[in-house]
Amino acid sequence: MAKNHYTWPALVTIIAALLCIIVLPQDARQWAPSFVKTAQLHLGLDLAGGTQLDFRISEKEIAEQINALKSEIAQLEARGASNDKIIVLKNQLSSVEQQKESMVEAIRTVLERRINALGVSEAVITPSYVGNEKHLLVECPGVVDTQKCIDTVGKTIQLEFKEEFTEPTDEYEAEVRSHVKEARARIAEEGFDTVGQDLSADIAISYQPESRYFYDALPDGLQGVWNRTPASGIAQYNGSISVGGQDSSGQETTTEVPGIFVVEVMRARTQTGRTVNEADKAFEIIASQDRAITYSTWKDRSLTNAVPTVIQNALSSMQLGELRAVTMDDNTAAVLFLRKFVPGQTEMEASHILVAYKGAASAGEDITRSKAEALALAEDIKSKLDNGTRFETLARQYSDGPSGKDGGSLGTFGIGTMVPAFEQAVTSQSKGEVSQPVETQFGYHIIRTDKVPTLTNNTASYEVLTVTGDNAAARATEVVGQLQRGEVMSNEDYITLRTLFFSLLPTGWKDTLLDGKHFRSATVTLDPTTNIPLVQITFDDEGATLFQNLTRDNVGKRLAIFVGGQLVSAPTVQQEITGGTAVITGTQNYDEANRLAQDLNTGAIPAPIYLAGQRTVEATLGAEALKTSLQAALIGILVLMGYMILVYRFLGLLADIALAGYAIIFFALLKLPLFLLSSNYIVLTLAGMAGIILSIGMAVDANVLIFERMKEELRKGKMLKTAAETGFARAWPSIRDGNVSTFITCAILFLVGTSIVRGFAITLGMGVLISMFSAIVVTRYLIRKVAQTRLAENTKLFCG
Repeated sequence: MAKNHYTWPALVTIIAALLCIIVLPQDARQWAPSFVKTAQLHLGLDLAGGTQLDFRISEKEIAEQINALKSEIAQLEARGASNDKIIVLKNQLSSVEQQKESMVEAIRTVLERRINALGVSEAVITPSYVGNEKHLLVECPGVVDTQKCIDTVGKTIQLEFKEEFTEPTDEYEAEVRSHVKEARARIAEEGFDTVGQDLSADIAISYQPESRYFYDALPDGLQGVWNRTPASGIAQYNGSISVGGQDSSGQETTTEVPGIFVVEVMRARTQTGRTVNEADKAFEIIASQDRAITYSTWKDRSLTNAVPTVIQNALSSMQLGELRAVTMDDNTAAVLFLRKFVPGQTEMEASHILVAYKGAASAGEDITRSKAEALALAEDIKSKLDNGTRFETLARQYSDGPSGKDGGSLGTFGIGTMVPAFEQAVTSQSKGEVSQPVETQFGYHIIRTDKVPTLTNNTASYEVLTVTGDNAAARATEVVGQLQRGEVMSNEDYITLRTLFFSLLPTGWKDTLLDGKHFRSATVTLDPTTNIPLVQITFDDEGATLFQNLTRDNVGKRLAIFVGGQLVSAPTVQQEITGGTAVITGTQNYDEANRLAQDLNTGAIPAPIYLAGQRTVEATLGAEALKTSLQAALIGILVLMGYMILVYRFLGLLADIALAGYAIIFFALLKLPLFLLSSNYIVLTLAGMAGIILSIGMAVDANVLIFERMKEELRKGKMLKTAAETGFARAWPSIRDGNVSTFITCAILFLVGTSIVRGFAITLGMGVLISMFSAIVVTRYLIRKVAQTRLAENTKLFCG
C-alpha cells in the first residue's frame, strides 16, 4: 500500500511538469527531448495565412469511357463474339465503375502527396459537392505563392511509365555541353551566383557558392585552377566528383561521377593552418617537432619475436583505425595506429592422388569405374608407392583431380579448407608419410603430408611513434589526445572557389509512349506458392505491344511508374513480358499492395481537375486573427476567474487554479499529436478558436453546479469535507448529462460537417472532456486538501 501511495503523486507530478514544459515557447525548451522540443501549434489557413484552392473534378471523361465500354460489350454480344473477349471488357467496365465510386478519395490522396512535396504539413483537403458537381477544397497554410500552389497541385493526374536513363550517350553529352555553353553565356550577363542558384534545382547540376579547397582535396580535374586568381575570370574543366551511397547489401560505396566544372576563383591561394587527420602525415609532423620522438611505418610485418611483446599484445587487441599509447619495458613509450591486422593461421601442405568413381561428387562424365573398382585401384596405387614408385609419377598417371598435372600437390591450405576426413589424415601424419585410401564424397584419396600443421605468425600494418626521454608514457598519452582532438596542424595553401558542376551521367527517367490511356486495371492477387500479395496490371492491345517492347529493351533495369508526377513504384524487369499482363512483386503486406493498386488505378482515371476558385489570406491578416483570438481567450479567462472569486470566494480561487490547469492541459494537447502516437495534429483555425473560447465558459459550469450544492450543505451546518462529498455526488448526474449531450453534438458535427465545422467541433469536444477532468478530479482534489486544514473551520470563506 505504501508503494502505491507514493507512486501516484510522483507520476502526477511528472506529467504536470511535462505539460508545463510543453506550453513554454519553443526557444525555452531546446534542451528537452525531441518530442517535447519540437511540439508546436499547427495553424490553419485563416490564422497562418496561405492559399485556398477549389478544384472541380470532371466526370465527363470517365462517363464517356463507361458508355463506350457498354456499347462495345453490347456490339460484341450482338455479333456473338467469344466469351473471353466479352469477359475481359466486362472486368474492365467493373474496374472503371469502381474507380468512379472511389474517385474523389483517390484524387484527394494524390493531391495530398503533391502538397506534402511543397512542405505544407497542415494542409486540409475537404470534399465538397455543389449540385451534381464534385469539388475538392485545398487549404495550404503558409503558402501565399498562389501560382506555385496551382502549378504543383492542379496538374492533371496522369499514369506514366518511364524507363531508366542512367547510361551516358553521345547525344546526352552533347546536350549537357550545350547546356554548359548556355550557362556560361548567362553568367556573363546575369552573374555567377544568380545563374548558379537558378540551375541548382536540377538534379544533374550541383552549385557550390563558396568552397575552400586544399590542393589534395580538389575534385579530380580541377588541379589546373590552383594557380588562377579572381582576375582570371570563368574557367571550364572536365573532371569528376565522388558521390557516396549504399550497395544492395547496405555497404557504403563511392561512385565517381564524370562531368564538367564551370569555376570562378573567389580568393587566390592563401596559407592557413589545417587539421591533419591522416595518421602517417600527423605522425611525421609530430616527429619533426620533437627530437625525442621517432616515426616508423610497417606494412604486413610478421609479428615475430623481433617485435616487442608489448606491441604484439597491443596490436592484437586493437580495432582497425584505433590509436593507443603503450609503455615499453625500457621505460620508453610508443603511440600505435593500426591499419591492418591478420591473425596467424594453422597452415599445412599436402599432395594427393584422387581415384573417383561414377556418381561421386565432381566426377567427370568420362569416369565410368564403379566404387569397388575405384577402391581396388587406390589400393593398387598405394602398393606401388610402398614399393618405391615416386608419388608425383603416379599422381600424373592416375589422379582424377585437377592437381594431378602438378604431381598431386595441393600447396598450402589452412584448417577447415578440406573436408574433415581429408584434413584428419593430413594432421595425423608426420612429414612425408602416405595414408591408406581415404574415402570422401569425391572418391578415394591417397594422401601425403608434405608439411605438418604449423601456426603462422600474426601480421600487421601499422604506424608507430617511439617516445623517449623523461615522462615518456605521459607524453605518449598526450600525443594521443592531440591526435584525437584534432590539434595536429600543418600550414598549407587553400583556394576559394565558386563552382557549377554539370553531370555527364544521366540521373533520371526517360519518357515512353506507354501511359494511362493504354492501362486497363490493377488488382491485388496472391502468389499461389508463397501467398505474398502481388499487384497484377493489365493493358489494352496497343499497350500490351508497347509494354512488351519496353520490357524486352530493359531486362535487368528498372521501369518507373509515375502517378500525377510522383514516383509510386520502380520494379526491376526480370524478363520480356508478353500478353499485356504483368505482376509487380516486392510489396510487404496486403495494405501496401492495395495502396499501389489504388495509385495505379487513380492515374488511369480519365478525370481531369480544373481550378474553379481561389482565395489568398495574407500572413499579416492571419497573424492579426490569431492575435485577436488569443486576446479574446485571455480576457475571457481573466474575467471568468474574477467572477468566480467574487461569487464563490475561496472556492472560486480553487476553481481558478483548476481552470489554469485546464488551460495548460488544453494548450499542451494542441501541440501534441492526436492520441500521442499518431502522425496527425489538431490544425487550429478561427472556428477552432471559437470552440476554445466557448469551452472556457463551459469549463466552470461543473464547478458552479458543485459549489451551489456545497453552499446548500454548508448552510445546514455540515463540515466542509462532508459538504464537498455531498455536493459532488448530487451535482454529478447533471454534470454528466450536460457534458455528454454536448460531446455527442460535437461528435455529430465532426462526422457530418465541413473542415470549418470540424475544427469547431474537435476543440469544443476536447474542452468538454478536459473541463470534466479539471472539475471532477482537480477541483475535488484541492477541496479535499483544504478540508484537512484549519481553513475548513471558517465557513464564511466558502459560502459568505
